[in-house]
Amino acid sequence: MAPGCGSKVVLNWMRRSGQRALNDGRRLARVGRPTHPAQHRFFCTKTTIGFRQQMDHTIPPKSYKWTPGDLINENFKLGENGHVCVVLNRQIQVPPHVVTLLWKNAAVRCAVDGGSNHWRNFVLDQVLSKRSKDEIVNAPLEPLDVITGDFDSITEETVDFFKTTPKIHTPDQDATDFTKAIAVLQPVMAQRNIQDVVVFHDTSGRLDHVMANLNTLYKSQKDNCNVFLLSGDSVTWLLRPGKHTIKIPVDLVTSQRWCSLMPVGASAHNVTTTGLKWNLYHTQMEFGGMVSTSNTYSTEFVQVETDANLIWSMGAYEFEDKLRQMNKP
Repeated sequence: MAPGCGSKVVLNWMRRSGQRALNDGRRLARVGRPTHPAQHRFFCTKTTIGFRQQMDHTIPPKSYKWTPGDLINENFKLGENGHVCVVLNRQIQVPPHVVTLLWKNAAVRCAVDGGSNHWRNFVLDQVLSKRSKDEIVNAPLEPLDVITGDFDSITEETVDFFKTTPKIHTPDQDATDFTKAIAVLQPVMAQRNIQDVVVFHDTSGRLDHVMANLNTLYKSQKDNCNVFLLSGDSVTWLLRPGKHTIKIPVDLVTSQRWCSLMPVGASAHNVTTTGLKWNLYHTQMEFGGMVSTSNTYSTEFVQVETDANLIWSMGAYEFEDKLRQMNKP
């Protein structure tokens, strides 16, 4: 069942976003279409050679700086121009006050298909419960900007609840609704100079859903697009080839919260870290070989230098414990 999402509504949303990319009715490009095998091998070989030169410091590696504290305990805002918030079709595990602050500071707010059902429930829960934390940050929730998806999960009640919200139908079955939502959002992000996407993500669900979300991190990787998966007690994002400096909140260091580096999808031939309790030194990482799980920190600054994509995941806070404390009379 597809909601009423006439072209006039969609075009009005795109105009407000300053974009005409979808106005000509073109079908969304299928994200992740494979290139010719020979081209793919040439690209990988060229990249590997280039990064061997970089890791030998013939060419300086590209540098990245990350401050996850802005996401989980300090500003609740990423980037000078704000971030994008995305609600997937999973239960929202992040505490209400964290969700509300991230939502308030977002520049664009999107629900993906059945994620709009979960967002409707969240909005109604906040209106009905108002459980402390300064009455969940003292302000009504800003409205959704857009709902995307193939609309096989959104309910009629939710369609009616968000009847004034623009809806963009993305029927392509060769990509997940999450991947297609990022494709819809990226032109708007480029026009507004927004680089960061915060996704409310559930790690307790089916493994194939979790892996599909990680796959979207790979498909959406661009220099001007960073996607963060935020769950009830963790933050996960992609580290591209280069040298990464991650500033760890001090209380996560003192409490020895966990972190991990995972070479999902392909081997990393040369990984070096500092600032971890168990560091790597020019290590090859791959499934069936070395992976780094249940690691923790020795300092406030972690550096990771890699010649291939890695998934970085870190324990944030015991959000569930904090939520129980909030609910105490």
